[in-house]
Amino acid sequence: MSTPAGIERAKKLELASSNQADAMISSLVYEASLVFTPLNHGRLFTVLRHPIERAVSLFYYTQDMVWRRGNVKDLMDITIEEYFKGGMGENNWMTRFLANAKTKVLTDDDLNVAKEVLRRKCLVGLLSEKGESMSRFFRYFGWDNNVHGEEEQDCIDKKVDYAWPQKHRHEDVEEGTEVYDLIVNMNTFDLQLFEYAKVLFREQAHLF
Repeated sequence: MSTPAGIERAKKLELASSNQADAMISSLVYEASLVFTPLNHGRLFTVLRHPIERAVSLFYYTQDMVWRRGNVKDLMDITIEEYFKGGMGENNWMTRFLANAKTKVLTDDDLNVAKEVLRRKCLVGLLSEKGESMSRFFRYFGWDNNVHGEEEQDCIDKKVDYAWPQKHRHEDVEEGTEVYDLIVNMNTFDLQLFEYAKVLFREQAHLF
């Protein structure tokens, strides 16, 4: 579900009606929606991270993977300032994918589309509220009914508390620094979208 070809294959295999998947993970929101049918609806949920934190983390993760794999050598020694000055950093990733505007110059209309997708279609979680977000997902989708015994609960607690896949440590970028301002300028729409997501997160509390 992470590539158009994979999504097309899932559609041909009628994955949505197969009862073989409790959840599907994809950043291709519009393409992935084609897997579902009027008789087999999808329900969208996500965990959102502050755009600045996400952009910084992605830089260090990418550089770490480049170093380990020994490819794209020009990224091995690049600084985070050089990375964003060179236009290689994230550029309103959330807005682009939710508004299906991956390559165009974004406008306020695209931001409003992204907000509407979150408001009308999505159960919103926040990484800063990881425990509450996961609790909502489990209750909303009925996954808590499938948790039996101490071992399964311990697994969930570990994922919520610390054992996230590909978790790595890196330096924080301080507000007011040159690189912080660079990232802000490249993600103005995502910052507005994230503030709206926090509002939705508070409003959706009444569902639980």
